[in-house]
Amino acid sequence: MAESQLACMEDGQITQTIPETKPEFYYSEQQRAALETLLRDGDGAFKTRLDQDKAKDFLSAREIKVIRNSLVQFKTSEEEENEQRAQGRSADSSSMRSTYWPQMSDTEVPPLDIGWPHGGFFRGVTRVAVHTHPPKENGPHLKEVVRRLIQEASKVIAIVMDLLTDLQILQDLFDAASKRRVPVYIILDIQGVPHFLDMCNRLQVKSHHLQNIRTRVVKGVGFELSYGRIPGSLCSKYMIVDGDKVMFGSYSFSWTSSRMDRNMITVMSGQIVDFFDNDFRELYAISDKLDLFKEFHVGKPSTGTLGRMTVLKRPSLPATSRFQVSLGDAGTLKVPEHKYYNPKYLLAFGNIPGPSGSLPDLSGKKQTEASPEELASEKIPTQAGSDKLDTLKRLPAESTEKGTIKKFFNKYRSSQKSKGNKKDDSAAAAAAEEGTSRPSTSSKPAMPSGIEDLTDIPEEPPPTVKEKSKKKINSSQQTINSLETKGRKQSKIKCVQS
Repeated sequence: MAESQLACMEDGQITQTIPETKPEFYYSEQQRAALETLLRDGDGAFKTRLDQDKAKDFLSAREIKVIRNSLVQFKTSEEEENEQRAQGRSADSSSMRSTYWPQMSDTEVPPLDIGWPHGGFFRGVTRVAVHTHPPKENGPHLKEVVRRLIQEASKVIAIVMDLLTDLQILQDLFDAASKRRVPVYIILDIQGVPHFLDMCNRLQVKSHHLQNIRTRVVKGVGFELSYGRIPGSLCSKYMIVDGDKVMFGSYSFSWTSSRMDRNMITVMSGQIVDFFDNDFRELYAISDKLDLFKEFHVGKPSTGTLGRMTVLKRPSLPATSRFQVSLGDAGTLKVPEHKYYNPKYLLAFGNIPGPSGSLPDLSGKKQTEASPEELASEKIPTQAGSDKLDTLKRLPAESTEKGTIKKFFNKYRSSQKSKGNKKDDSAAAAAAEEGTSRPSTSSKPAMPSGIEDLTDIPEEPPPTVKEKSKKKINSSQQTINSLETKGRKQSKIKCVQS
């Protein structure tokens, strides 16, 4: 309900009468009563009612003719039942026409489903360009301005028009929707719909032309009466292009309006377009659908859905090494066995199925492959110190010669002797106190089992200076002899060649 009607229903609320001399004057109950009398009883009763209420005659002859022709009376319950029976539907006895005041609409708001530019941002400084018919100052005519805007559109075209019958403009709209895939929204006055459909039939419209076009129908605000309604008409005329330009004025998209009538249009860009954007959304929400596919008896183009391609499974590659194993059911990835138990593979592949047994023990193989000298080195006691054993283990088998072993055991024997001397000194001191003297026997330290005593091996004396000089002389003589033999061979070869 209107806000004024809600105010009248409140208790003790008496609206103040606004005189006709003030600009706020809009509604008059005397005028509404006189209008009902006109539609029921005719012109004579209408003028009589105006005289009784001391009101002025506010309707022209043309307006009276339009109102009489456009009146839509409310249907009675009997007429509604007869229509429902004719259509094969059961009549609804519980009519809520006079008591049903919903807070929300019964129907969903139609969406702008084929695309609409995003709003809510600053559109820039408002710029204005005015065009008239006939053109002034050698400017373009109105139809040229409109067609140029349509042909340059790339995002959206939204039209609110009372009459759309110009063939060239219609062809430009269909080309933009079908060839350039520009969304086109059209809101027409209900009285101009038959003429719009007639001109589209002349262009032989097909289904591909209508795929990106949405057409809606809207009525005027109207005037409610006790037994009917005067619908009114749509007189707004504007076109939004790409969400950043708008064209509005008195120009209708028809041949007579572009050639015969005097009109004016204004092309504006910038922040002012936001107002027309909101107005178009409101008109689109309250409008009714006009199905062009149904009107032209054409089928909607089928939009096939793309199916998923079946990707062939990559065949498993044969193992190229005896150390490679397969990962689960995939069987495509091979990992060396020594890397199979690395924790980073658990992070990459998750819980990888591993072998049930333990890791292979290679200690037995090492023992079988070890040389006798390495076995002998493993039997050396650890009493000599861990550092000496480590150095001995790092030596290769070829380097364990008699000299190195002899040096090691000399050091080992000297350490044992020092320990024995200390023991003998302590024992001698104890015997002196008791008055008995015991001879100090330096016993040879016992060697570990399995190792021969190599201390008896005579040491090789170091080479003297004479021996070193003899070795140098012998090496120099050998080099001289080798040079002489080479020279003789080369002389023989030259003689043979000559």
